[in-house]
Amino acid sequence: MKIRFLQLSDLHFHHQNYNTMKMRDELVSYLGEMKKKAGFNFLLITGDIAHRGDSYNEDIKTFLNDLINEIEIPKNEVYIIPGNHDISREDKMRSLLIAGILSSANPSEKIDEIDEKSFETLLNAQSNFFDFYEDFLGVEYPKEELHFLKSAEHYNVFSINTCIISDKGGEEGNLLVGKKKFYNAINKLRKIDNEKKLNIAIGHHTLACIHPSEKQSIIANFDDKGIDLYLSGHVHSPAYNVTVNSSANPFVELVSGAVVSDEYAIPGFVVVDVNLDNGEAEACFHIWNTSNDYWAVNNQIGRRTRNGMMEFSLERLTKKKDSNGELFQDESVQIDENEFKQFIIDFHEKLNFEGPTRSNLDNKVELENKFYNMKCSDTFQKRFERYSRYFGTISNIMESTAYVSADKKDLIAEIIIDKYLEIHNNFNNGDEIFQKILDETSSQYENLLPYSKLKTKRYIKILSAWSIYECDIFNENKRFAEK
Repeated sequence: MKIRFLQLSDLHFHHQNYNTMKMRDELVSYLGEMKKKAGFNFLLITGDIAHRGDSYNEDIKTFLNDLINEIEIPKNEVYIIPGNHDISREDKMRSLLIAGILSSANPSEKIDEIDEKSFETLLNAQSNFFDFYEDFLGVEYPKEELHFLKSAEHYNVFSINTCIISDKGGEEGNLLVGKKKFYNAINKLRKIDNEKKLNIAIGHHTLACIHPSEKQSIIANFDDKGIDLYLSGHVHSPAYNVTVNSSANPFVELVSGAVVSDEYAIPGFVVVDVNLDNGEAEACFHIWNTSNDYWAVNNQIGRRTRNGMMEFSLERLTKKKDSNGELFQDESVQIDENEFKQFIIDFHEKLNFEGPTRSNLDNKVELENKFYNMKCSDTFQKRFERYSRYFGTISNIMESTAYVSADKKDLIAEIIIDKYLEIHNNFNNGDEIFQKILDETSSQYENLLPYSKLKTKRYIKILSAWSIYECDIFNENKRFAEK
């Protein structure tokens, strides 16, 4: 079962310059042509429909109606959340209330404990948006819940109101969502059968805009409750972020451009295709060419989109068989983390390392650059993301002397680094080098450890991937060597 959805963000509909008007009209036609090739299952609009709290006029409704009619999506498959420009900015009492919350010793706790009257003061600034939402979609926005879950046949959408204390420019990094209300809402996913459903969270702001006291809790709950993707806007610039080592599984955040043309915005939108049977997904960013007035695929977001499509796997949905129909014994099967911890401890005890001691094993090269320069395949990158779910376990052991003595804690990295330095000139790409490191290291230690050969190889594979992520290896440029 495959599903496809579209994300728009930051319409700022008061803008009526030529480029913006032309882009909107062409967007409707462009999406109509896309729909002829493959239909859309639903539409996400992640905030800033109005601008600086302006009213929602009939032109906005006409544009959105034209768009959803063109792509033939019913309104019950349209999901809209407010942005910071969907807030009335004239309430001085609200501004003082927000300043008081942020200046408290624990802002996150303060907003959770806020009294009903103060909560209404914060919420009423979005009343124009709530009226527009009900008028356009025909259903009331569940504003008292603040955050809420909607379930469809093949997907769930978790809507997060990131604007409850949004008040002024420069507030990025200080926004709060209210952890108690957030948790009560996302916890409803536990009661829904979502084994073969896509779980999406949407918010206007990127995760980087959230106050540190809440950001990590949000990410942890995304992981615990099986959220597969987070989609946002606000920054008016398209982006993607694949988080490694922040939660148990790699996590993908997609950020749309804006549907407005000015000196600040990069006009664009995102289309995502997901195969629910195996978790394989593609995100295609689109951009408005302001010089020649047309929409096109955007391959300038990052190296993962250089072919016009960002491919990734959604771990929770990943099928357990490879292209040959065989089980991914080493990547997809859950490992016993307690046993893995003990393996790392046992492995250290068996290491007999005589190489030079390195005072700094920190890696300074971005993972994407490593994969690109070392000519790693897409399959390697997808499997690497699966290995990364256990990086947190490794780091916890390496950073503590409770498991491994300080004089030994770098030995695994040292072994893998030396093995890499020994062989990297003999191979043309990162896939081959990784496999050689794995084969030789496993062969050397598999008979010394009280684990099956399969488990030994699986655990060393994870440790080798962690060494690439954490240490100063896989930095050579195999592409440069071709020239």
